[in-house]
Amino acid sequence: MLARLPRALAAFALVLAAGAGGYALGRAADAGAVGAPAAGTTRVLYSLDAKQNDKEIISLIDVATSHVYFAMYEFTLKDIADALVRAKERGLDVRGLVDAGESASSYDAPIIAELVAAGIPVETERHADGTGIMHIKAVVTDAAYALGSYNWTNSATTENDEILEIGTDPALRQVYDDLLNRLLEKYRGTAAAKAAAAVSIGAIAYMDAPNHVGDYASVSGTLVDAYAAASGTVFLDFCASYRTCPFSGVIFADDAAKFGDLSRYAGNAVTLTGTISSYNGRAEMILIDPSQLSS
Repeated sequence: MLARLPRALAAFALVLAAGAGGYALGRAADAGAVGAPAAGTTRVLYSLDAKQNDKEIISLIDVATSHVYFAMYEFTLKDIADALVRAKERGLDVRGLVDAGESASSYDAPIIAELVAAGIPVETERHADGTGIMHIKAVVTDAAYALGSYNWTNSATTENDEILEIGTDPALRQVYDDLLNRLLEKYRGTAAAKAAAAVSIGAIAYMDAPNHVGDYASVSGTLVDAYAAASGTVFLDFCASYRTCPFSGVIFADDAAKFGDLSRYAGNAVTLTGTISSYNGRAEMILIDPSQLSS
């Protein structure tokens, strides 16, 4: 996120140097302004100035006239989902791309289900090697684009430090339009309903996890240790030596607090439910919600 701020400030300086008007950094003074900037201009908004980035996105969707394409890592805001459904009902081409792991969580799945039920194709990324995530946060319409660090969640709207860039420059808009189109085509047919319904292949033992990379499953075994790294990431180990173990669970620092003290599971049989991925040749499962862990 911090890397985007210098980029935005540098762009601001370049525009001023070129004598071009219309580029504005979001400030409390502009807090009442919602919607796309004037044609050929750009605005950069800081989330906590107005705490209404969701309304900015909804405004762009509501004035679109032909299409809305989006790619979103975390998507839990029903007001934005409702705006996308309205656009679909107006006859627009509405399509989206979401992360396979995030979209299957108990937070995101109801939103994805609403979109799919409305006839909106929602693809999930499916990298060939089973690793990687769909980390883009962007929307593009026939008239504008919006992108940045802003996920479509309540915390990103009202609590987190986020940047949202909204622009109407025709050349940039076309770049993002082409990119999202390319990704939507690349992942076409990658189980939109599967992400929403969290379809599972069933229960498997942790030793079998490497044979099911890319599948959504319930992986069981006896937890040996819940190791918290200095970074705050927690690793759920099923073997005395994690280096030779075929499978482990991973909880990133941002989500660790949701799970509480995981040492209480040590020595107990547990089940991890989610999409099995691969990292450095070993199977793993990223947990983002406590509902994915049971004993």
